[in-house]
Amino acid sequence: MSSTDSNTTATAASTTAATPSTTPAAAPASTTTSTPPSAPTTKKPASLKAVTGFSSLDPNTLANTAHKVAKGIGGNPVHFPNPPIDPAALDASGNTLTEAVIAAMDGGKTAKAVVKKQRKLVIQDLNLLAVFVQNVSNDDPAIFALSGFTAKPTGRSAPQRVAVPSFRSLDFGANSGQIVVTVKSVAGGKSYFIRYAVMNGTTPGPWTTIPAASVQKAITISGLTPMTMYGFQVQALGVLGYSDWSTTETIACV
Repeated sequence: MSSTDSNTTATAASTTAATPSTTPAAAPASTTTSTPPSAPTTKKPASLKAVTGFSSLDPNTLANTAHKVAKGIGGNPVHFPNPPIDPAALDASGNTLTEAVIAAMDGGKTAKAVVKKQRKLVIQDLNLLAVFVQNVSNDDPAIFALSGFTAKPTGRSAPQRVAVPSFRSLDFGANSGQIVVTVKSVAGGKSYFIRYAVMNGTTPGPWTTIPAASVQKAITISGLTPMTMYGFQVQALGVLGYSDWSTTETIACV
């Protein structure tokens, strides 16, 4: 081989070794993982709602409702902390309303104005407390019931003991010694019973029990003692037996 050929071969080899590779290097694998954004959390609205419609209640029934709710919320501070209305103040408002109703029986304009003003105040307080109870009871029917409010039905369920009924109204009769009552029916109630007694302060005396002839019409109870405070309760009978007696509602007989 000539020296010229040797030089040519060496030059070619050198050129090949010096030429950089044109094949791209593989990119390193990514170590970052993509995390989808978390969905925003929204507090589920309370499904238990209170039966309201307080403006449709007569003054005596409204006052008794105030006493019942004040006792329920005030007596269970663990379940109903920091209510927007002081239960003691609500109870006092109920007493003021009852006293105003008695004072207005002579037809005085001033007394009637007090009844109207006090009634409006009690309705306002009950509406505020109804929303409060809905928000803090955590949809627990047992806790809700402790408040003194009645929960609206939430749907169909298995047969249960009939709920405790209440009075739609307690009012004065057409004649002295009469009280007119209207029973508010409950789901599953087949028949109803009313009992009444003379109140000794906050304690009822011996009860007199009568069947409620109708829940569609007002029932007149006669033979009562004028100028005496009476307590009334109502009970329902359902397919699984009797309900408890309702809380005592009071009214002065005239």
